[in-house]
Amino acid sequence: MTLPALIIAGAVAVAAASAIIVFLVLRQSARTTAEIQQEMRDAFAALSRDALRDTNASLLQTADHALRARQEAIDELIKPVRETLDKVQQQVVRADRDREGSFRAVKEQLASLAQAQELLRQSADGLSRSLRSPNTRGKWGEIQLKRIVELAGMLERCDFELQESTPDTRLRPDLTVRLPGNTRIVVDSKVPIDAYLRAVEAATEEHRNRHLDEHAAMVRAHVKTLGNKRYWDQFEGHSPEFVVMFLPLEPLMSAAFERDPELLEFAARENVVIATPMTLLALLRAVAFGWQQQDIARNAEEIRDAGQELCDRLVKMLAHFDDAGAHLGGAVDSFNKAVGSFDRRVMPSVRRFQELKVPQADQLALPVERPAIVRSFKAPALPGEPDDDGT
Repeated sequence: MTLPALIIAGAVAVAAASAIIVFLVLRQSARTTAEIQQEMRDAFAALSRDALRDTNASLLQTADHALRARQEAIDELIKPVRETLDKVQQQVVRADRDREGSFRAVKEQLASLAQAQELLRQSADGLSRSLRSPNTRGKWGEIQLKRIVELAGMLERCDFELQESTPDTRLRPDLTVRLPGNTRIVVDSKVPIDAYLRAVEAATEEHRNRHLDEHAAMVRAHVKTLGNKRYWDQFEGHSPEFVVMFLPLEPLMSAAFERDPELLEFAARENVVIATPMTLLALLRAVAFGWQQQDIARNAEEIRDAGQELCDRLVKMLAHFDDAGAHLGGAVDSFNKAVGSFDRRVMPSVRRFQELKVPQADQLALPVERPAIVRSFKAPALPGEPDDDGT
């Protein structure tokens, strides 16, 4: 019940009380004025209390219903928000847990990285000291070459020769790679790297730049030396007119090109190809692919020859089968003639013995005439033509 309705109900109750009072006044006019007034006051107070109590109860009930309805509406409105907040809370807890795990993992990885960096520094120092020895540096270069050849798949095919002497004993390439067609590529790995190692260990930028300039000059000088050796002339036209200068470390080439931008063009004029591990690997894989293609072509020729030989043998075998079939046909004809003669000349006597009840006359195994058909080899029937069976 709304508030205006409650007010109207209260007014009605007051009017009813007034009517009752008037009625009592008219009925009891003989009473004294004081008694009448007292009764009127008591009746009006009682009616007022009842009306107020009913009004308050209705107001409380209405307010309670409205409050509950509003509470339910508010709950429905904030329910998605509460669910979203719960999900967000779960995600926050999960993110905190994952963050803690990731932090621990990153911390462990950083510790491992620091340890690996220290080991790498120690290894680099040891390698730097070792590479200062010419013998050690030469062995290390040969090992690098072998590893690259293995990765290119040339080791199993034995398409390389380490430390092969050419007819000119003064020339001793580190690697010669055989190509299809009895062609060879010469690879040299005797590049000086002392200046580069000093640049790596330099304490100041000035010293580093000076050693890098020296490294670029040494690489250029080695390119000139290789170009003058003309390795390809030692193989009498069985080698392309260039030699591969192998740098076992990628930074060796980048540092030289950085200090001497014209080094690449100079090497091209000297017929020298500067190669790092990656470029040499690509070159060797291209050579290996050429060998594979040659093997495929050789296998195709062998398959063709084997097929031709098989066809020749099949022709001869089919001729033998044809001769055997002809002889078998003649043998069957002779057999059938013998059976006919036996049937005409011998069978009457045999039947006579059977009529006379001669023992074992019924057990004689008489020959049976055989069909004189011997199948011959023919080419496969064309589509729509019947074969030998009539199908």
